[in-house]
Amino acid sequence: MKKLFSILLAAALLLPPAGMEWNGSPAIAAGDKKFQPGVEAFIQGTYLGHANELPDPNESLEVLQTYLSAKGSPKELDTFKGLVNKFPDSRHAHVGLAMAYYNEFSAKKDKKFAKLALEHELKAAEIALSYGNVLYTAWVKQMALDAGTPEAAVGLFDKVLAAQPDHYFTNLHRAEMLNAMGKQADAEASFKKAIDVREAGNIDAHAAYAEFLITAGRYEEALVNTILIGENAYYIDFLHGYALEKLGKGAAAQASYTKFTEFSQAFPAPAKFKIDGSAYQAGIAFEQSKSAAKSGDNTVNAVIGPEVVAASTNLSWAITCEAGGESVGGMRMVGWSIRQRVNRGSTKVGGVTCLSVTNAGSTMDAKYGDVICQSKQYSGVSCDTSDNVTKCTNTNVRTATTNQVAFDVYNGLVPDPYTGYCPTGTRSSTTYCSATCTGATNNTTSFTTQTPHSFLSYSHAPLWGCAITAGAVCGNGGSDNYFDYNNANN
Repeated sequence: MKKLFSILLAAALLLPPAGMEWNGSPAIAAGDKKFQPGVEAFIQGTYLGHANELPDPNESLEVLQTYLSAKGSPKELDTFKGLVNKFPDSRHAHVGLAMAYYNEFSAKKDKKFAKLALEHELKAAEIALSYGNVLYTAWVKQMALDAGTPEAAVGLFDKVLAAQPDHYFTNLHRAEMLNAMGKQADAEASFKKAIDVREAGNIDAHAAYAEFLITAGRYEEALVNTILIGENAYYIDFLHGYALEKLGKGAAAQASYTKFTEFSQAFPAPAKFKIDGSAYQAGIAFEQSKSAAKSGDNTVNAVIGPEVVAASTNLSWAITCEAGGESVGGMRMVGWSIRQRVNRGSTKVGGVTCLSVTNAGSTMDAKYGDVICQSKQYSGVSCDTSDNVTKCTNTNVRTATTNQVAFDVYNGLVPDPYTGYCPTGTRSSTTYCSATCTGATNNTTSFTTQTPHSFLSYSHAPLWGCAITAGAVCGNGGSDNYFDYNNANN
């Protein structure tokens, strides 16, 4: 099994890191990656085995043990302060302290904690860059906004783009930051650049740019400049519907809204795009606005729909926690591993249970929550007592892309990226990672024994050992890329 781990590790280092915002070329060759004594064995049983969390060559076993034990503990802040003082060049020490300070900010709303969080998140990002990796740009953006020092984030982004001008996530986050700073012309240039360099299927830049144009009242441009052909993008359909309604084209607006209506039941539209009295938006769920929530106003002219937690919502969280920043195919792969567990249950080889799955519940929402929150399975998620994902244990957050991938996988509208299996319809191409299921109708329950049942990562490999064959698919960047694949009967 140790040999298997070494093989997986070598493969992981040649692929784009899981959860990492990656620019398309491996930053570290497998032969160049070194660990401090005891580290390789230690990370096998933890989510530090995910490639975006792989320790840097200078990080000791003590750092990593403390990092895992301190997160979320009552003495989290003091512990990470001490860790940074002792190991000032450790990326994990700084990112741990950054998140501890940010937790203080979230609880107390004192901007000084946001500034301290940003200081250490920037340090962690700089350390990552010294090893050729781009990490934490989304959280640098958010912390800089909360700290009121957006120029600090732009400085980091400019440094990255000077070396890697086509880095998708950095261009996108730079655009969003500049927009927040009121620098619309520069922001627009970065939005356009992000759209130019994005991977097919990743719709985040299109969604953000459409919102940017709509907010500026540039409705015609929003329709022309954010068109996606041959890709499912229901939130962008909604934004196009909004632009059309604002242009007085009600029938066309309703046609776009119709594509979004079912999607909105799991992923409500932002309250700011609710048009009071609109007959065309009937049936669309919107996020609960703060004013409506306080007043108790749930009339038809208020936003419709409180916060929703559905199977697709939890699935989107799991996808972003486990594969945020990866290729869309890598995101689909995580989603399909969960869909398989929900519908197939435990796996047996020769009559012996090889993978034990908990998928209890009378509804699909309950089943998905049970699978995703099963202990020691999807280590990137943080769940509440109702088996709903509340956040990621890393710094990933849900996006328009992860929501779309979750909806498509849950409803069987895209194929399993390993075998190309479509529950209904016909696979549109032999490129399974980006194909769709042409002519598909919603199917939430089908599975196949030929489809990968679960992904095999560092923490999983020693525990299961029932893989008949394993393969790397979709450019998923870590050991998660290896599925526990078998032809066994349940």
